[in-house]
Amino acid sequence: MGNKLIMLKNLLLIISLIFITACNVQNTKPVSDTEADAELQELVALRQKADSYYHNADWPNAITHYGELIQQVPKDAEIWFRLGNAHARLDQTSSALQAYQRAINLNPSNSKAWHNMGIIQLKLATNTFVNMKNYSSAGDPLHERASQVVDAISELLHQDFGIESNE
Repeated sequence: MGNKLIMLKNLLLIISLIFITACNVQNTKPVSDTEADAELQELVALRQKADSYYHNADWPNAITHYGELIQQVPKDAEIWFRLGNAHARLDQTSSALQAYQRAINLNPSNSKAWHNMGIIQLKLATNTFVNMKNYSSAGDPLHERASQVVDAISELLHQDFGIESNE
């Protein structure tokens, strides 16, 4: 099933790339079929390489290769989503949030991008309330409120999603 999904995604990428190439009327130099085929093959190879790094959890290389793909195919929401995931795995929250936002802008129905962006935002909120608790005195009413919020978000992250928050 996994190989079929990868093959389907690659086929969709090829079709998308053919469509984008066919619609590109800004080139002033005509591109031969041979050149177009070579460019398409290079893009497919780059996508396969990026996907391979991604599936092997080699996040720095996945980021590099998805970044190269985005330069050539900037409107592919799946590439932006995977780029966000790779940044998230390296705790590069700002970059991850930007990539997820771009994926959502391109495909607003991408529930996984919405979900992952929300998880990162919950973790950031938790860290904010942890810092508030650390810098407020025990007599401050918001000190206790910070503890309650941290506990509630941590419980939500741990039980509902199987993720432990970073306190």
